[in-house]
Formats: sequence, structure tokens, C-alpha cells
Amino acid sequence: MNPITSNPTPAPLHDIVGPVWFWPYPLWITIAGGIVLLLLLGLLGMLTTKLLAARKKPPTNRQNALAAIDAMRSEISTADPYALGRRVSGALRHYFTAEYGFRATTQTSLEFLKAIRSSPVFSDNEKLGLGVVLEKTDLLKFARTGANETELLDLLDIAARLIRGESPSNKAGGTP
Repeated sequence: MNPITSNPTPAPLHDIVGPVWFWPYPLWITIAGGIVLLLLLGLLGMLTTKLLAARKKPPTNRQNALAAIDAMRSEISTADPYALGRRVSGALRHYFTAEYGFRATTQTSLEFLKAIRSSPVFSDNEKLGLGVVLEKTDLLKFARTGANETELLDLLDIAARLIRGESPSNKAGGTP
């Protein structure tokens, strides 16, 4: 036989093999590890959120009182003067009780004004302004006198100025 013309012997054929797993770990370990990783990331997110929430300072007494006054201002057109007088008086009294330790929530207006008369916390102008506001709120609460929207807004303005520690203006019908 001629080596050039004869058919060479074909190379042996091997069986076809299925896909080769190239990940070094079993599938169940990979899935379990992914779940654990997701749980840890969720826990880390929750802890971060709680820490950031804990860092937020609670609102101060002044911020709470001013927020209450601002809420009243937004409801002024539909407010009942009696109810508004109670709320303004309550906001001021709670603020002075919480901020300065006065017993404003358990005293009448006259008792409270007498208690602050010798107090160095307030200037004479602030004491007069506080007297005007308490007198007006007492008239709204107990005498049930009416008040128009402008008078109520002036009352809220003076109350907000007193809470901020500013000099009250002469808008509510008194002479501070």
C-alpha cells in the first residue's frame, strides 16, 4: 500500500461532555452566602437609619411653641375666637412653663403676671406685652368677646414675638 494514497487512520472520537461548572463552590453554598449577604446589608441599612434618626435633636420648647402659633395662623380664617384664645394662651403658658420653670399652666393670668413681675427673665416691655396678650386671651376665653381676623393675627404676632424673645409690638390693643 502506498502511504500517500491510502486513507490515514482517523483520530479517535471522544464522547461529548456536558457543561463544566466553573464556580469553585457548590450552588447551595453560593445561594446561602448571597442570602446571608443580603440580610447583613439590610441589617446595616436599618442600623444606619436608626443611628441617623437618633442623632436628630428633638425640637426645642421654642420651636414647639412657634409651630403651634404657626398652625393657628393657618387656621385663622375659620377659627372660633374663643378656641383660638384658649390655644394661644395654652401655647404661651406651656412654653413659659417648659422653658423657664414658671407655673404658668396652673396659675391665673394675674398670678402669673405677678410671679414674673420681679423676674429678670423678661424685660419690662416683654412683661407689658405678655400682659396685653393674656388680657386679650382672657377676654376671648371668659368674656367671649369677638375679634376679627386682623385682631387675631395681631394677637398671634405678639405671642410669636414673645416666644422668640423679641420686643412685642403695639398691635393687640395695649401699650407694651
